[in-house]
Amino acid sequence: MATLIDAAEFTSNEVYQIQATDPVEGAASGASFSGTGISNQPHQQLANRTAFLKQRQDVNISNIGVLQTFQALFTGLMAPNGYLRIGVQDINKGLMQYVVQWGLVNWGTPHSEGLYGPYSFPIAFPNACEVVIPVTLTPEKPGSASAGDNVVMVSASYPPNTSQFWVWNNQIAGTNATQGFIYLAIGF
Repeated sequence: MATLIDAAEFTSNEVYQIQATDPVEGAASGASFSGTGISNQPHQQLANRTAFLKQRQDVNISNIGVLQTFQALFTGLMAPNGYLRIGVQDINKGLMQYVVQWGLVNWGTPHSEGLYGPYSFPIAFPNACEVVIPVTLTPEKPGSASAGDNVVMVSASYPPNTSQFWVWNNQIAGTNATQGFIYLAIGF
């Protein structure tokens, strides 16, 4: 028994309807419709359309898998101490996750100048912490003689690792001493 060979092509509104006056004609050399015969013409057109749709479905299934894998790279926790993992195609490192973390450290009482820590990130960075940006919770008094001194910074002697960081409080003791800080950390 011979079979029709399909070709993946889609032609809209072009499935031939056999007419009552059409003679029965099967495949043969010299037969109409490129040798397939008029009786096989609608079958061939439907077979071609089915092959076309199957080919598109296979591509879509593959693309959906890629999108689901990429979507899994986006996770996070929206909280006072939270994080966001962002899937990125890095120019140098390829497909990876950037991690942005933030938090609040409230000492509750004023702390004077000195080194404090370690403070833990909400989650450990898988590879490295690139930067931590702390900002003091205590605003400076306008016109203060020590304007610009009320800062906290990541300590150069204790650089951040994948799970912790230390801060240096630059504010001297007194009524305007630092009471804590918020931070933003970026890594991968």
